[in-house]
Amino acid sequence: MPAAWALELDAAARAYLAATPQVTVGVISDNEPYSSVGSGGAAGFSIDVLEEVAARTGLQFRYRAGSWPEIYPAFLRGEIDVIDEISFREDRAQRMLFTAPYHYRQTAVMHDVGRPLAAPDGLAELKARRVGVVRDIYYKSALQASGAQLVEYDGLPSLIRALAFGWVDAIVGPEVTLRFLARQAGYGHLAIAGGVDMGGLEVEDFRLAVLRGNETLHRILEAGLAEVPPERLADLLESWQEYGGQALRATKSFRPNEQQAAYVRRLGPVRVGVMRDYAPFSFVDGGKVQGLAVDVLERVADLSGLQVVTVADRWTVLFDLFQRGEIDIIANISDHPSRREFTRFTAPYHVIPNVVFTRDPGLVVERPEDLNGLRIALGAEVFYEGAVKQRYGDAAVGFSAQSSMFQALAEGSVDVVLAALPNGQHWVRELGLTDVRVAGELRMPGVEGEDLRFGVRPALEPLARILDDALAAISPTERRTIENRWLGASAARGGASDAKVTFSAAERDWLAARGAPLRVCAAPSGMPLEGFDQHGRYSGVAGDFVALFEERSGVGFEFVRLPNRQAALAAARAGDCDLLPMLMQDAGRQAYLDFTTPYYTVPVVLLARIEAPFVDSLAELDEAAVAVMSGHASLDLLRTRYPRLRFVEVASEVEGLRRVQRGELYGYVGTLLSAGHYLQELGLADIKVVARVPGDMALAVATRKDEPLLAAVAQKWVDSLGDEDRRRIEARWRAVRLEQRVDYALLWQVAGAAALVLGLLFVWNRKLGVLNRRLEEANGALARMAVTDGLTGVGNRKYFDAHFENTFRRCQRHGLRFVVAMVDVDHFKRINDSYGHQVGDDCLQALGACLRGHLRRGDDHVARFGGEEFVVFSLAAADEDVAAWLETLRQRVAALEVPAGDEVVRFTVSVGVADGVPADGARAADYLARADQALYEAKRAGRNRCVRAPLAD
Repeated sequence: MPAAWALELDAAARAYLAATPQVTVGVISDNEPYSSVGSGGAAGFSIDVLEEVAARTGLQFRYRAGSWPEIYPAFLRGEIDVIDEISFREDRAQRMLFTAPYHYRQTAVMHDVGRPLAAPDGLAELKARRVGVVRDIYYKSALQASGAQLVEYDGLPSLIRALAFGWVDAIVGPEVTLRFLARQAGYGHLAIAGGVDMGGLEVEDFRLAVLRGNETLHRILEAGLAEVPPERLADLLESWQEYGGQALRATKSFRPNEQQAAYVRRLGPVRVGVMRDYAPFSFVDGGKVQGLAVDVLERVADLSGLQVVTVADRWTVLFDLFQRGEIDIIANISDHPSRREFTRFTAPYHVIPNVVFTRDPGLVVERPEDLNGLRIALGAEVFYEGAVKQRYGDAAVGFSAQSSMFQALAEGSVDVVLAALPNGQHWVRELGLTDVRVAGELRMPGVEGEDLRFGVRPALEPLARILDDALAAISPTERRTIENRWLGASAARGGASDAKVTFSAAERDWLAARGAPLRVCAAPSGMPLEGFDQHGRYSGVAGDFVALFEERSGVGFEFVRLPNRQAALAAARAGDCDLLPMLMQDAGRQAYLDFTTPYYTVPVVLLARIEAPFVDSLAELDEAAVAVMSGHASLDLLRTRYPRLRFVEVASEVEGLRRVQRGELYGYVGTLLSAGHYLQELGLADIKVVARVPGDMALAVATRKDEPLLAAVAQKWVDSLGDEDRRRIEARWRAVRLEQRVDYALLWQVAGAAALVLGLLFVWNRKLGVLNRRLEEANGALARMAVTDGLTGVGNRKYFDAHFENTFRRCQRHGLRFVVAMVDVDHFKRINDSYGHQVGDDCLQALGACLRGHLRRGDDHVARFGGEEFVVFSLAAADEDVAAWLETLRQRVAALEVPAGDEVVRFTVSVGVADGVPADGARAADYLARADQALYEAKRAGRNRCVRAPLAD
């Protein structure tokens, strides 16, 4: 007998199983997420429950799918052995036998978190509200009696759209199905407001049933269902409700193979274009690029080892740069046949509906014909632009900026705007357009929704496959966390969460059976992230989070103090503690620990001595020795990304920083928060941050692998956190100052000796302080003199060599505009011949002062190139009028007056300028040569003028 038949069954049941090779089960074919039928056969929560029963009993099920009006009569005729998802009724019990319920389908109220309802108390909250329901639903009369204004729709998908578009204030339907359909359609702003009391009508029980006379099969089904643990049923339900049936927290193992890793290393940093005005998917706020697409990109980069440089701009600019090969990857792009020649697409990472926004309260768009005669705004170069313009002609106008479309709608310049739903809602809120509403969904052939993907230029085709593998490795839980952050109800709340953490019955039983506090492994050397204070209390950022968990859940903690992080990991591996409250996930740790979703992120930086130059990437530090904490989760990734660096493992941050200070190592890689703490505590004023290291530390709660219920408990702690909780705790630890610790007994013991030498020390310190200041001033003067032209006070050729190429590379990496101008004094030989070299030098000094006064921005540079020739180089904004800026300089020089005995000498300059955004293959010398040629043209055209070189091809 197979092991799966381990149930205690009577002889009749065992005989039934031996004689019956297959049992026919009737399932509903269109009841997602409970049951549905596709190319892969029957699937859904109810199907998974049946498979659990089959595995425990030895039954073999054959599914017969159809609508309820098809399945139910066939069951009554005896054509089907078992019927699924049936509710108990007294009249039915006359003819059939029911199992115990395996699920209660709860009817609930769903609302838009942007227009929230109070939690329904009975039906009172729905009074006078527009409430959507499925046509002729069985509880219709109960809702009508409450005073709700019912709006009926043909099915649940139509119900979801009506709420998403603002046509109704709330909808009522089966909770699990509403959640599933809202998630499937990409309506992250819809959420369950609460249950609703309709005198028992709000609860529907799901059971299995057989016809009377088949008691043996009924006993087997009953026994099989009883063997399925409640927590297993809960996991299956969550899996289908939230993730479409994917396993919870299951991340596919992904690590680039040797060939892929070598390819990624050879690529080096790649430039990725992201839209700067496409909230909530990608946008710039406070100088930082962020959004759903950016979070997905960062996760893909972490998994694949890819180094990413983001280029944020409008879609039209990015699309043009991508077509010309000036950026390597473009985010937020949709697959379209017209783009396949120059794009290699990944699988979609998100699909969103496109809708029609309008100010017309009477407009309803259900068909393309409903837009006839209207003035239509849409994004320029959006994938459906061609189809829309072909259908509506000149009535459809493309806009390069998302905000401009909605401003035009507000001003009445257009009648409708076509846009992705979340993006459009963002601009409606941002611009305060209270009278703008959704008229319907944009449905045209080939325009079913906007599939967001990464597009890769063809020359990097292998990279598209690597990105696809990394996307597939992002677990359902991680995807949901990212979506909730930018689209979901949790993102809309944004504040602190005061709700108590509630646990399932299984979790409560586990905690009660344990009967002791949870043991926390903690190391004292990670402040201010975590450690112990002078009283031995667990402290730091992690300490505050743990205190919050304890307050909200009532779970107690016992802290196991260990010497360092390696010891804490070893204790966790040995089972000597239950959890680590703040740990970064990696493949090695996953073997013996479970991880919650990350709840706190800290930037990673490179620190070096004060004289070290700032760098854009660790790749610029060829073969340097850099310290990293032993066991750092990103150590393997750092070694993969920067193979030419020599990473040295150290036992603690203090050791790493001290070795950098002594000059034994070039730098130390650590977190910004903890590094700043130790620089302050140790007084290391000669160490600074010189670079941002890609790949922030995403910290989570780690729990022992052999306690899955503990992992579920920890996840609920993390889910209880709001953005305000994180901000408050971080602000507290950023503001912490070192405590003043005074040992008064010791103070009195040494007071006499201190008084004796105080006078001598005072005199010596005064002298030493003066000497140090003079030495510092002298060193500074020497450093400035080394790169300064002695006559004019501007940079010399050494200064030019140190800064010109670096400025150019910075523009090239970040897609910035680079400007080079050659400035030459006209007829300078005549001045020397007529007035002497001293007056000539005075003219050059006056010119140097004028150049320094005109070039005051931090990114402006000027150097004397030789004789009377100077070079200016700088960064410029895309819309800056460089020609006017240099023309003003030319005019200021022409107005200079230099004394020459009883006379005044005036002189002019000719200027040649070259500017543009450097392409990948361009060289700094090319720009200098073009500027020099433009200077020649200015001289040839009569001098005393500015000439701009033609833009490079």
